[in-house]
Amino acid sequence: MAIFLLILSVLIFARPIVSDCVVDSETETQYKDLIKPLMEQHLTLTDSAGNYSYDIRFCNAIEGQSTKDVGVLQTELKPDKPSAPQKVVIGRITATDIKTGSDWILLTYKNGETYHSHCGHEARQAHIMMLCDSKQLVGKHAVVEENNQKDRDCSYIFELATSAACTAPSVSPIQGLSIGSIIVIITVSVIVAYIILGFIYQRCFMGAKGIEQFPNISFWRDFGNLVADGCVLVFRTNPPQESRSYKGLGDDQLGFDEDEERDDHMLPM
Repeated sequence: MAIFLLILSVLIFARPIVSDCVVDSETETQYKDLIKPLMEQHLTLTDSAGNYSYDIRFCNAIEGQSTKDVGVLQTELKPDKPSAPQKVVIGRITATDIKTGSDWILLTYKNGETYHSHCGHEARQAHIMMLCDSKQLVGKHAVVEENNQKDRDCSYIFELATSAACTAPSVSPIQGLSIGSIIVIITVSVIVAYIILGFIYQRCFMGAKGIEQFPNISFWRDFGNLVADGCVLVFRTNPPQESRSYKGLGDDQLGFDEDEERDDHMLPM
């Protein structure tokens, strides 16, 4: 009988262990899948002044606490009584908000212990800003601030670089090519296809051998000359022709030609 009562009391008073975030919407339920890679991680951060340390878990409870839903726990590092450091629950995974963007996730734990003398005696909450770092699951992390100089909506803010926050789909390298690169790739592909298919046609259908297998070989042999002729035509000018002297009618019958006229000035006077 005593054993039965003991088991019954355990079932009545035992608190269930929470092993996942509790959110309010179907959309946030989908966002929880993004955080799953971090569920086994346990971070311990210290503020810049060295007064407090913070234990953080991601959609998983911190072990060893009186309640099994603690997501962020603050521990005083310089207590008046070193044997009994003060611990304060900042947020619980049973009251979670999740927001996402293309390269960030904002994880919020609410329903922490209430403030004693400021922030309108409201419950504490923690904002964990996760930024994309594709190289590592747990990268740089820090305590940003405790924003408690307000009448309401006070919060603790933490920052973490993680690959779990890289929620945008990876971009294919081909989408990053410039127009010029695409034109070069297409041009090279066309040239290679022209040469390969031309060789096959010349060899298999025309029976060509050796260099004659190259497609349109006669054209390419003359191509250099054609280019040179084009350059001469466009970029070079012929020397101006000298004006021809006037000759009367029938001068050609009298034996006067142009060459003789040009040599007249060389004759002795």
